[in-house]
Amino acid sequence: MSNKTPEIVMLSMSNYVRPDIVEVTSRDWVLNGRNNSFYQYTIDRFKGSPTNAAIINSYSDFIYGKGLRAKNTNTQQGLKDWTKLKTILMSKDLRKIVYDFELFGQASMDVIQNNGKELSSISHISQNMIAPSIENDNYEIEKYYFSKDWTKYLQAKYKPEEFPAFDGKSKQSIYSIKPYKAGKLYFSDPDYLAGMPYAEMEEEIANLNINAIKNGLSA
Repeated sequence: MSNKTPEIVMLSMSNYVRPDIVEVTSRDWVLNGRNNSFYQYTIDRFKGSPTNAAIINSYSDFIYGKGLRAKNTNTQQGLKDWTKLKTILMSKDLRKIVYDFELFGQASMDVIQNNGKELSSISHISQNMIAPSIENDNYEIEKYYFSKDWTKYLQAKYKPEEFPAFDGKSKQSIYSIKPYKAGKLYFSDPDYLAGMPYAEMEEEIANLNINAIKNGLSA
């Protein structure tokens, strides 16, 4: 029998931490986590957890349903308005807007108006590419910034573009759907925020089992 002192191995388990909202004071925008990273974290949990993905896909399908419907198409004016709306907001854009809303808890649209200030088009913008400006003295967001990749926004290719918040006057603006959330000023977390650690856990359990199989089921 060996008198050797048993070796104690300490395993450090990292904790789930929701990224802080980073207000870039040297700029004019607010990011949802460093470099808008919380959006990517949300996308990763969607891709990594089959349960989470199935629920989000199902809810977005339920919300979209059969798309927009009109009740007053039996009148000439109602039919005219409905036909115009179908040319302004395409079904494919509406589905993407609904999907972002369910995945991120908010969604954004690119709104184009003609010179007569009439709506010309409403199209989807990926929410993870949008950052709101710092609120003014009246607690209003006056503009939004767009970048295809906020991790590289210092590069000329990804330099943020400024657009006014929708006001019914600008030729091109951004309208953001953001439900009220207690304690939130700039962002609206998804409804399933509390379940994200479990989505990540499901992903890590799958990785653990795959690694065990690839290593011949050895410890």
